[in-house]
Amino acid sequence: MIAYTLVLGFISLLVFNYIWNLAKNIRKAQRSKLSYVVPPYNVSIIFMILFGWLLPLLAEYCLPQWVGDILYDNVGTYRWMVRDRQVKRYGKLYMLVNSGGIFLSVADASVVSQIVNARQDFPKPVRLYSILDMYGPNVVTCEDKEWSHHRRYTATTFHEKNNALVWEESIQQTRDMIEQWAEASPLDSTRGPGFTAECTRDDIHKLTLNVLSGAGFGIKAPFKPLPQDSLKNKEDIFRDSPTPPAGFDFTFGAVVAYMNVNIPTMALANNMLPKWIPRVLVPFFKQDFAAHRDLDKYLQRLITTTESRLSGQESPSNLIEGMLISRKPGDSKDAGLSDREIISNMHLFTIAGHETTATTLRFAFVLLALHQTVQDWVYNGISEAVKDEPPSIGDWNYDEVFPKLVTPLCVMLETMRLYPPVVTIPKCTGDSPSVIHYEGKDYVLEPDIDINLNPGSLHYSEEYWGDDVTHYRPQRWDARNKNSFLAGNADLPGLAGPGLEYPTIHKPVRGAYIPFSDGFRACLGKKFSQVEFVAALTTVLQQYRIELADSSEKGRLNAERVLNKSTAIITLAMREEVPLLFRRR
Repeated sequence: MIAYTLVLGFISLLVFNYIWNLAKNIRKAQRSKLSYVVPPYNVSIIFMILFGWLLPLLAEYCLPQWVGDILYDNVGTYRWMVRDRQVKRYGKLYMLVNSGGIFLSVADASVVSQIVNARQDFPKPVRLYSILDMYGPNVVTCEDKEWSHHRRYTATTFHEKNNALVWEESIQQTRDMIEQWAEASPLDSTRGPGFTAECTRDDIHKLTLNVLSGAGFGIKAPFKPLPQDSLKNKEDIFRDSPTPPAGFDFTFGAVVAYMNVNIPTMALANNMLPKWIPRVLVPFFKQDFAAHRDLDKYLQRLITTTESRLSGQESPSNLIEGMLISRKPGDSKDAGLSDREIISNMHLFTIAGHETTATTLRFAFVLLALHQTVQDWVYNGISEAVKDEPPSIGDWNYDEVFPKLVTPLCVMLETMRLYPPVVTIPKCTGDSPSVIHYEGKDYVLEPDIDINLNPGSLHYSEEYWGDDVTHYRPQRWDARNKNSFLAGNADLPGLAGPGLEYPTIHKPVRGAYIPFSDGFRACLGKKFSQVEFVAALTTVLQQYRIELADSSEKGRLNAERVLNKSTAIITLAMREEVPLLFRRR
């Protein structure tokens, strides 16, 4: 009886606490004078691991769309699926309110610009980035002076000398990937000679990881796996092989692939689980512990091998050299980055960096297969741009050729518009009230309100993109296209946001396009990613036409279904494969 009473009392206390906090947050939202919605649950990593699989079933098959959209909108994993439907219901600024707090969704370009340019009033909620903080603070997971310290020594590692390496490495890795696909599944049918690629995800991720290893870390990694007995140098442990090196449970590529898919449980096991709990009591986290340990050992080994070959070098040629050279004795009072800080930033570049380009390239392949006229436009643009270049793409000079490859760049920009890698860009209000100006009025936001700059809603807004906003049209970005809706922005000042610094492309209203974020915290590796994407796509399209392996109406519908069901773990990505045919031109 006593136990029953205690349990009942505990449950009653939880219910009372939930209702009290929910009522308090609703009153707080009402004071802002903005629209608000009340989702029926609070989100956490544990909640998503246990119940996340239920949300699509409820939203798709059991509930009206407007209710399903509220469920999706409350979770970053599924938020992109909503696109701009919530904006059409509640306005470009609205709040999600639950007992855990208030979340302001922003889909107004002018408000986005206000927020990203007022860093003190709208800081980054670093507590939400624990998933990327497994090895300590890095340039994404910290704020204020600590962020300035990290940014100082990471931003300078991205430069044109490094981009030239990215260009060369991307071309070689893409050639090797195509060669492997052609050997594995050659095809000579009525549709012409070529090859099929049933599964592209693993190989495209391998391509971008190898580019990062070569151009970012100075480790040349051949695309094809090497036999274990041929790995003799210290750097060879980073190269792909059928089995892990001695002392490791994963190869370097395998541990990165594991973390990309399992990062929620990785964070739970290595960040949230109390250290005093014996690991033998949680055997279901065995792989997560091993992956965390192995990546740490790989990155520490990378620091050691890089330091040993620097020997007086003053000018860095890649990312890790830049971070290591930064801590050489000099006039600065700042001692540079410690080993642990370098490891944490390398972890960030490894997990989040290569994932962005890989998922965007996968989307682009499928989209070009679905839109053959667009693919013809891209190919013709490439042919015109390189008509005076050497016949072998390996002989093309980065400085001369990359600026001319406008159509592949337009493909990347349009792909990232419809399928933004990051579906939520978090900000928050600080310790004091903050003011935003929206549609002619000032709105006061109270302290401790989380903010979501919403790329999905912004990128699907007819106000910023025209009435063809849902259509895949890379041509809209080409500055030679005077009929583009974006051409109307030509005389507006300050449009060259992150990733849009080129005179050869049209620009949307500032704040309407944020795949690389904006303002002080914009993505450091945006040019790295763009060079990699353009080089890889050009290498493929110069030789092959991309088609759906199943060219029937059923095949098209399946490809569109897979695209529309994309969800986010680290970045937005397709969760199923779309088999492709690469037909030689």
